[in-house]
Amino acid sequence: MFLGCSRETVKVSSALFKDAAVNSKYDYLIAEAIRQKYVGKADQAVALFEKCIEIDKNRSVPYFELAQAYAKMGDSDKAIRYASRAANLDRNNYWYQMACGSLFVQYEEKDSALVYFQRALYASPKAMEVNTILAGLYSEKGDISKADSLFMILDRAGALNEQMFLVMISGMISNKAYTAAAERTRALINRFPEEVKYKALLANIYSEAGEGEKSDSIYSRIIEDDPNNAESQMLVLINLVSKKKYEGVSVFLGSVIKSQVIDRERKVALVSELNRDSAYIVSQNKTLEASLLLLEEDYPDDEEVLSIRPEMYEKLGMTGKAIGRYEEILSKVPKGYFFKERLILLYAGSEEYEKLYNLASAYSSENNRSIIGKVYYAIAAMELGKYDVADSELNKALILAGNDKQLKLQVLSMLGELKYRMKDFEEAYKYMEKALIIDPDNIMLLNNYSYFLAENDRELQKALKMTEKVIAKDSNNATYLDTYAWVLYKSGKIKEAYGVMRKIFEKSEENDPEILEHMGFILKTMSKCNEAVNYWRMALEGDSSKEYLKKEIELCGGEKQE
Repeated sequence: MFLGCSRETVKVSSALFKDAAVNSKYDYLIAEAIRQKYVGKADQAVALFEKCIEIDKNRSVPYFELAQAYAKMGDSDKAIRYASRAANLDRNNYWYQMACGSLFVQYEEKDSALVYFQRALYASPKAMEVNTILAGLYSEKGDISKADSLFMILDRAGALNEQMFLVMISGMISNKAYTAAAERTRALINRFPEEVKYKALLANIYSEAGEGEKSDSIYSRIIEDDPNNAESQMLVLINLVSKKKYEGVSVFLGSVIKSQVIDRERKVALVSELNRDSAYIVSQNKTLEASLLLLEEDYPDDEEVLSIRPEMYEKLGMTGKAIGRYEEILSKVPKGYFFKERLILLYAGSEEYEKLYNLASAYSSENNRSIIGKVYYAIAAMELGKYDVADSELNKALILAGNDKQLKLQVLSMLGELKYRMKDFEEAYKYMEKALIIDPDNIMLLNNYSYFLAENDRELQKALKMTEKVIAKDSNNATYLDTYAWVLYKSGKIKEAYGVMRKIFEKSEENDPEILEHMGFILKTMSKCNEAVNYWRMALEGDSSKEYLKKEIELCGGEKQE
């Protein structure tokens, strides 16, 4: 019986047996990969899905699973590659096309996304979800005719919700199809005549089209029809803000904030928008302040709400008021990390170093990884003469700066200044040199370093080159000019130093005690003692700690200073 079998028949039977073994191994691996995925062992699952592909490159499931896995890991290249492969292997699979299209949208490759969403629509022509997505994408691309045809399908199916309608109108406005946008919106108003927001939308379309009178007329009717309606007031208010008609805003703002109809998110968005408008807060800050106080009454523990009023004070330059408000908030919201950071910066700017020291010290302990806390704690400690504390905090800040070059530059510069104040000049210069390696053209660093060298009569040629580099970049800054003049003076170039100093005083009435003192010494060297004495007296008026100048005044023939 078996003798009748040919060699060819045996060969085919062997191949079938081999295929069955391969299929069996594939089935086992795919099942095990899916099991590993569901028990949360993503790495093992990925490895097994990859093995499935090694066995059979023409099956879509492992590609699809790997696309999902890599998308979760944030590996966009692999996610898109595997999703595309799955979608191309099984073009009639609606879910594969949708998943691939969604990935391309996520990674801002919308032209590629269109290809897969179109396939999804072909696979399932009645799927409203894909019609919606395609309509939105075509609208974004400005392909109004394609977008419109899909929106009409959705509308006929009763699936055109408000969000999709707004996308449709937005696309039309973007492409200046104002007539069509107005026509669609009027049709919607006819269906929902009580919905005031659609009337406001029509007004905005007219405004975009340059038909301001029509727009204003609609808003006037909105408020006339129901003057006490908070929604109507909100819409009119937003229109007034967009047109910079600030005085009209105050008529409605308080009422909108007190309304129980307008939710918290919309109120906060509104006042935040007003607070970003510098022209508004300059002219209408009293109105905004009153409204913010009302909002704070309703949300006394809401940190976002509480932050708006002091931010307004900051923008208006009312630093004292901002500080007082932040302090008040922190008495009720003790953690308030945002408020502490703002207050730290304001204390530093106002030179309130005792308060800064106490707050930054506590903040640095609470947030041990905060470089802001440590740097400002060090600044306060330096100004209060607590150099050991400053040294410790700056070294911690240097560690936290890691590989961030700008942060390292700032901390190294501060360490250089600290060591200079501690009269550890060699260490000061070392830190300055390290900072210059990071940014050899930083003019503030070059200015400070050259000044430190000049003060100690060290490497004056090097200091001169640095100051010349600074002045080449900024020849109007009085501080930089003063340093340049001082280096020249220390180098024995008195006339050149005097010429530079005169530029400072020609530009403005300078009252910086340091600059006044330097001018005095330059004049003294030029045997102009009377003039020198005048500058030193002004320096003493500005900084009474410069006691040593009293002796200079006496030596230069001035009256003895008490």
